Amino acid sequence: MRGTSPKPVSDPGQARGSRKQDLRTLARSTLAACLLTLGSSSLCAQQQPENSSTTALKRLSVEELMDVQVTSVSKSRESLAGAAAAVAIVSNEDIRRSGATTLPDALRFVPGLHVANETADSWVVSSRGFSGVNSAKLLVLSDTRSIYTPLFSGVFWEAQDYFLEDIDHIEVIRGPGAALWGSNAVNGVINILTKNAADTQGEYLETAAGTQERVSAAARYGGESANHLYYRVFGKYFDQGAAQHPAGSSPDDWQLGHVGFRADWHATSADALTVQGDAYDGRVGQVAPAVNVLGRPGPVGKLRAAVGGANVLGRWQHSSGENADIQLRLYYDRTHRNDPTFLDDLDTVDLDFQQRFTAARAQELTWGLNYRSMHDRNVGKGIFNLQPASSRDNLVSGFVQDQISLRDSLRVTLGTKLEHNDFSGFEVQPSVRAAWDLSRRRTVWGAVSRAVRVPTRIERDVAIDVTNPLGNPVARLLGNRDFHAEELLAFELGYRWQALENLSCDLAAFHNRYHGLASLEFGTPFIDPNTGQTVFPVLNRNLTDARTEGFEALATYSPRRYWRLSLTYTYTDMSLDPHGQDLNRGRFTEGATPRNQIGVRSSLDLPGGFQVDAQLRSLSAIRSSPDIVTGQGIPGYNELDVRLAWQAWKQLEISVDGRNLLHDHHVEFGAPDQRSAMERSVYGKIAWGF
Repeated sequence: MRGTSPKPVSDPGQARGSRKQDLRTLARSTLAACLLTLGSSSLCAQQQPENSSTTALKRLSVEELMDVQVTSVSKSRESLAGAAAAVAIVSNEDIRRSGATTLPDALRFVPGLHVANETADSWVVSSRGFSGVNSAKLLVLSDTRSIYTPLFSGVFWEAQDYFLEDIDHIEVIRGPGAALWGSNAVNGVINILTKNAADTQGEYLETAAGTQERVSAAARYGGESANHLYYRVFGKYFDQGAAQHPAGSSPDDWQLGHVGFRADWHATSADALTVQGDAYDGRVGQVAPAVNVLGRPGPVGKLRAAVGGANVLGRWQHSSGENADIQLRLYYDRTHRNDPTFLDDLDTVDLDFQQRFTAARAQELTWGLNYRSMHDRNVGKGIFNLQPASSRDNLVSGFVQDQISLRDSLRVTLGTKLEHNDFSGFEVQPSVRAAWDLSRRRTVWGAVSRAVRVPTRIERDVAIDVTNPLGNPVARLLGNRDFHAEELLAFELGYRWQALENLSCDLAAFHNRYHGLASLEFGTPFIDPNTGQTVFPVLNRNLTDARTEGFEALATYSPRRYWRLSLTYTYTDMSLDPHGQDLNRGRFTEGATPRNQIGVRSSLDLPGGFQVDAQLRSLSAIRSSPDIVTGQGIPGYNELDVRLAWQAWKQLEISVDGRNLLHDHHVEFGAPDQRSAMERSVYGKIAWGF
């Protein structure tokens, strides 16, 4: 949604020097982290016996982590170790001990994901390439409610606020999930699952303040009524400061208020009903307009977007046996965004039905139907314009999945999603997956999948004069009704190994082939009958192919019950092959994802109720920006976050978090005129449950 003209690439010799300096910094910071954790472990060994009851770390062992149940891979419960997909779990404990205050920050340690701040309130969250603020190949769900916008098929992350304490866990699938979840689940699925109301009983209060997190406060109350009805209500407000900007101003500060509820009723031993909802309202500062065309005047002054919305979801579940159940879910979601360049209101109604049963002794069948209606009203301000301004689009889909146990150690899953949408018509998205247990501790899996990313409203309906609209001739960016869905054919292979009771490894490799990616192309000039101007059209067409391949690794080691270490590594290589003029997409998207990412995390319990957590991350250089703005790369960087917490007593925790401690400030993503530098920051937090 952003654009200016390209600029020359920075000096490669300077980039090489920067990389050498980054490696030296990483070596020093890694050595410091090792000395810290080794010294701390010696202290624990001296003062805290193995069976000490003072340990405050309430989490699973490394071996138990592999047996955690996940649902997003097959829409039924299965162990993480046996899942035929590259899946990672971010637990509530992981979120709390990371010191994250936002959802994107909670995802930084997931292998295969690239998470970066463009500004203090603008994020990049992408999987397996195609990094960008407007990333459109990742499906994000909140308790299975889709939170993407059809405007650009991405997520307004600054509007996705959560009471993080109420998140049970986050399931992250890298790779296609379209056979179950449908269009736009191309490179991954993120499913945020909140806690059952029965698990959030009593009162909970938290407040935090710091240099970047200026102030935040949240409160929750959970109760129980008769007949197994549990409920909770919560409220939250935060005021986050701006990041560093070259102009010296502070345009990207951010304030938001959020309230919500959830009720869970276990009507019988076989029936459960959930009703939940929330509402939010906030103000988001912007470094640059969301829509920016070089040479055309845009909004000036302090840019702020007003964001708001509300949703309500109901889900009924009926179980008729260990491997048989029915689910019916309905939700309504309304979002509002008053941006300096457009006003957008979106209403979504979604109805979903699913049934799972055992078709034969070794065969489990799952099928479902879905209907979604979206009504989007977008009124442009200044240069931005969609024609028509109002659009009502429908999606009807069904899926079927057959999981066959050929023998106790070998499982094959066949499935496909059939859907019809008003953007690209009829789509078929099949998948074949297999998992083979080589032994009780070793599993190898593989998958071949097809997925599509449907066109967006901008690609279909945009009408922007790129040059002076009063001139003749005029260049005009136009939507293309013949633009069809982008296609992916993905090949995946993975291996999980429980090497020891306290050591596990999770490896995944992928090779993706994309066909018909969006590219900007010149069309045939024509005379505008209303103005008499000669129009040179620029439109989206499907004239670019691409290839990505890579490797992801996660190793978890627990040398003591009170100490856990994790190491992640992600390698991503991307190559685009444009078959047209490709005015902007290929050369900027191709280098927008770091080729190498490394993460090291240490979680340590100390005597007296103290906890020390450290998270070190290292990202290689970004060679270019995905926006139409610059050819300059962004140097690689290393950063360290540290958290010190004290469990004063069972109900009270006091913590201090330091973020980005290795540098005064650093840049993570974006063009020079659209980004901020993330600064070193610290904040303190008090959490009280009673």
